[in-house]
Amino acid sequence: MEVIRVAIEIKGYYKLPGNAEPQMIDFVVVFDTSFMRKFTRYKSFEKFLSGGNFHITCQQNFEALPEEAMDKHVAKNTKFSNWQEMLDFATDKYILRKNIYQDH
Repeated sequence: MEVIRVAIEIKGYYKLPGNAEPQMIDFVVVFDTSFMRKFTRYKSFEKFLSGGNFHITCQQNFEALPEEAMDKHVAKNTKFSNWQEMLDFATDKYILRKNIYQDH
């Protein structure tokens, strides 16, 4: 029996500069291969989650992850001390890449 792996699309809400309301961002884009290789022991966000023995099959699984478990995994396998620090740093880099700070 052949197993076909499908990437899970994980998103989160994040307040971006210039927006009154938090915006939906795709974690695969925020935690791209370049970011993951530079700041973690993994090549992708999906592999990062798998490496923490987090069995994510949908958005709800991700949202239900205990923050303490995610913090421990982040501290052990990245250059960050907790999940919020990693998320904030990655989002800041994403904003700079997308030139969201530019005036239109």
